[in-house]
Amino acid sequence: MLRGENMRKISRVERKMRRKRVFFRILLLGVVISLFIILAFNADIFSIKEIDVMGNNKLSKDNIKLGSSISIGENIFKVSTRDGERNLKNLAYIKDVNIKRKLPNKILIEVAERKEVAQIKNISSYAIIDEEGFILDIKNDESENLPLINGLNIDDKKIGENINDTNSIKETFEFISVGHALGLLQKMKEIDMADNDNINITLNNGILIAFGSINNVKYKLNLLNEVIKDINNKGLSCKMILMNKGDNPIIVLNEE
Repeated sequence: MLRGENMRKISRVERKMRRKRVFFRILLLGVVISLFIILAFNADIFSIKEIDVMGNNKLSKDNIKLGSSISIGENIFKVSTRDGERNLKNLAYIKDVNIKRKLPNKILIEVAERKEVAQIKNISSYAIIDEEGFILDIKNDESENLPLINGLNIDDKKIGENINDTNSIKETFEFISVGHALGLLQKMKEIDMADNDNINITLNNGILIAFGSINNVKYKLNLLNEVIKDINNKGLSCKMILMNKGDNPIIVLNEE
């Protein structure tokens, strides 16, 4: 009987000692983690020595670094990568961004930029837009490298805003996005969209296109793309393409 009681007492003592050992291990781990945190937040080895930028084309690396609000010399653990990403997304040309810590002292900023696809004439200025309708810049002079869109009212829009926000203009941006995807938009010099039932296009090579209504725009742009390819393949001297006279486009050739 005494032997059983002694065994139970020993068992209780062992459990008590085991709990103490576990407690001290947890305490020791907590102390080690605290010391590491103190070291990490204060050691010079974790001061940012380099900020690298990847994926930029339009914006300079210096502008992106400045826009992130992350600075050389800051502690790498103290900077907020989330705040940096939020700050950069406020820049009109930034579509997406990812900021990573590269221990011990490097920050990597990866950006995806919005691409300029067209310019919209707005009274005395030109709004540069991407295919989704975001205004990337507003310039006083017309760009020679972008198709010019006339007839859209964007008086109250500012840089960074999206003009593709109403039902009345969504078909216009289907024209832009589909045309860009086909490589057709880049061949256009000027697009008159003052009347959605009577759209007129001038190509870079001088060919005039009476596009007609904006309805069924995806089909019509694919059809126009094939017509232009056929004209080029056959070496035809074309003056006009009429797409407002029925289901089949009419090609008007230059007189010999």
